[in-house]
Amino acid sequence: MKPIIYSFGGLLVGLAACFVWFSAGTTGSAQKAVRSQWEYSAITTAYSFTPTRDKLNKIYGMAQICYLQATGCRYQEVKHEFDYGLYLQDRALLESFQARRDAGLKASEIAFQKAVSQLGADGWEIVSDPELKFDFVDIDEYNKYEDKSVLFSRENTKAVYFKRLKVQ
Repeated sequence: MKPIIYSFGGLLVGLAACFVWFSAGTTGSAQKAVRSQWEYSAITTAYSFTPTRDKLNKIYGMAQICYLQATGCRYQEVKHEFDYGLYLQDRALLESFQARRDAGLKASEIAFQKAVSQLGADGWEIVSDPELKFDFVDIDEYNKYEDKSVLFSRENTKAVYFKRLKVQ
């Protein structure tokens, strides 16, 4: 009878050891799966060129996306361009400073919408209110700088923030 008891006891100890071994391994991998890492980005500005009396027929709007990284922002510019003559014709407007200004605001608004759409298509989820001040920049100043963020004052300007799970 003693050999049966010893065999049964050994079997129980072996099963307990296997249970402890496998449950310890499972906990570690489950903890790794639970820890989520996020990436962040923001649309920092949307802008158009300062309306002038120049008779340019193209109106440009831009939005700037900042992909936040440990080394700083990696910028991407999203552009929208449309024909100013068609804009005036569709709205039955005459050429004026105000019409050119409104067209610039419309172009920057569409560029902003394109940037939001692009981020959404890439899996980014918006996490802040979509409030953004639309700016105007001088075209000569725009052409001077590679980093367009130097053209904007950050006073009273809100960025629109996004996040997504980091792909590993």
